[in-house]
Amino acid sequence: MTDPFASSHSKVARAKEHFADLEKRVKAFVDLKPYKEITEDDPNRPGFTVYKVKITEPLPEAIGNVLGDLVSNLRHALDNAAYAVAVASGKTAPKFTAFPFAGSVHQMANALGRSKDLPKEIQSLFCGFQPYLGGDDLLWVLNEICNSDKHKIVTPLGAGILPFVRRDVRATDGFLSVPNNHVWDRAKNEMEVLTIGPGTEFQYNFQFHIFVAFQNVKLIDGKPILPILDNLFGKIERILVAIKEESRRLEFIK
Repeated sequence: MTDPFASSHSKVARAKEHFADLEKRVKAFVDLKPYKEITEDDPNRPGFTVYKVKITEPLPEAIGNVLGDLVSNLRHALDNAAYAVAVASGKTAPKFTAFPFAGSVHQMANALGRSKDLPKEIQSLFCGFQPYLGGDDLLWVLNEICNSDKHKIVTPLGAGILPFVRRDVRATDGFLSVPNNHVWDRAKNEMEVLTIGPGTEFQYNFQFHIFVAFQNVKLIDGKPILPILDNLFGKIERILVAIKEESRRLEFIK
């Protein structure tokens, strides 16, 4: 007997292939070490020098493309499962079977209008998943990513620590300053490491790494893309199991 949810499982499997591809592409970009240490004159203090780390290579366009395919497959897995339930319940050529993502709990009633060809029990099940901001935020995030320009919501970010600094000041006006917190400047794609004054000699050991993060997406802005996507797989698979179990309980499927 054909599994009515075979299409959904196929979409998840395809999304996992995209995830493996995305991991490789992100690693390849990070392994390039697409950044360099630079120095600039301090614009506010003549004679002072600012040491920075700056990303010098653009994020490969393919990363956004693969991300788009991945999240689309995950969302389609939910839509396809809803359609399968509608057909199994006896609906002929149902049109309104979308999984009801919403912006808030107050918008769920309108969102369910896109699911009106589904049995009421399944609509209630979907409401229980709380696919809205303030409910299950991870589900809401999935829909937000799907609705965004994938090339504008991913960016390389830098992080670093300065575990050891030794100053050897040779001049009376020697100066060395390290930020209390190293903050990544997204607009310039760089991070200030330290500032030195005229006549200052020093050594430093700055540990730096980059990662690919989401940007311009509420709740996940600045967070690495891979752990969030990995968590989404578990979420979607648990939902598909719940839909199948409820469909069996209602005797739509065996």
